[in-house]
Amino acid sequence: MTARILAGGVPEPDELVGRDHTIRFIWDQLRGNNILLVAPRRFGKTGVMNHLLKRTEPGYVAVYLDVEDVHDPEVFCSNLIAALLEHDKLRAIVNGAKALPKKFLEFVRSQVGTVKTEGFEIGLREVVPRDEWSSITRALLVEMEKAEDTVLFILDEFPQLIENVARKHGDEAARVFLQWFRSLRMRQKDVLRRYRFVLGGSTSIDLTLRRLDVPDKLNDFCRVPIEALTREHAETLLDALALASGLHFTADGRAAVFELIAPPVPYFLQLFVSQIKLEEKLKDKELGKEDVTDLYHRRVLGPTCRAYFDYYRQRLKRYGEKGQRAALAVLQEVAHAPTGRVSDSALYDVYRRARGKGATSFEFSEIMADLESDFYLLLDLKTNEYGFLLQVMRDWWKRFSRMVGRKPK
Repeated sequence: MTARILAGGVPEPDELVGRDHTIRFIWDQLRGNNILLVAPRRFGKTGVMNHLLKRTEPGYVAVYLDVEDVHDPEVFCSNLIAALLEHDKLRAIVNGAKALPKKFLEFVRSQVGTVKTEGFEIGLREVVPRDEWSSITRALLVEMEKAEDTVLFILDEFPQLIENVARKHGDEAARVFLQWFRSLRMRQKDVLRRYRFVLGGSTSIDLTLRRLDVPDKLNDFCRVPIEALTREHAETLLDALALASGLHFTADGRAAVFELIAPPVPYFLQLFVSQIKLEEKLKDKELGKEDVTDLYHRRVLGPTCRAYFDYYRQRLKRYGEKGQRAALAVLQEVAHAPTGRVSDSALYDVYRRARGKGATSFEFSEIMADLESDFYLLLDLKTNEYGFLLQVMRDWWKRFSRMVGRKPK
């Protein structure tokens, strides 16, 4: 296999390791479902989406949108339309549509060479009145059912789009958008239309749907987890990265890599290898356990890589000031626990002290569910204890919490 060090980049299909089974499952499920990719940030959702886009199965045509920076329903619609029109076969269907407004069709037909430019979307938004976007987009997508191939819409960072709409336009606007988006996918009696959607994002959509009180708006999606690699696939990836980087490990050095990056997530393996390669003094040296452990603590958990992890701390702001304080206290408690695990009842006491007035068992349950859904913590149902999903996240959190004044036990 080919390999590049991609600490943050998106792998090409030939570089994607250990996802063959998941990708085959997705294509199989798309026959009768839309797909919601479920995984923590950095686990590889975008790599899977990129594979679906560039290695599209026969009988499908794929359309990709990154909607992380979209805050307005009409901008989402214009982006979706522009992405559709980039495909010659799909544009031909639009040009022949009779159900679309004449002014819209005249604009599209006059802009054949500018579809992929920002100016096209700006011009499109000038042509279409704000209150007509939803109906035009729905009519346009219905026209896509005339295509020979099934149109597959791949929408990255969809949960962030919903949060953006709610933050800018209010919760009711977000609820209306979600209802419209559902109607876009359904015929009468909740039968799916022919085209399909694959959604992914760096945050759990469940927290947002629950807060908006619309938990049913994505129930036509089959949830597909993007998980850590198996040890066999992780070994394959490390071999390829080591070969590409000219690195050599002893047996105990190699074992140390997988003890520290546990479970083996491609992004964190990539990040670790990139930090090892930075060390000029280790060039051509066989790396043992001591070398690997030193680099992990000094570089991966050091100031060089802080920006890679800060997102996880910043994301807690979405819980609100009091919720953020309580969530932070819970995470600190688990991070500093000698065994790395804390019982549910002990964490409830931590939550109550941090939350102060207004603490309730219901809110605690919601926060813990969210920390699980957002992939910070994992509950062991046998012991009713929480631990971090990722060892590297626990180690980083211990270091961060010291920085904000938390004293280790």
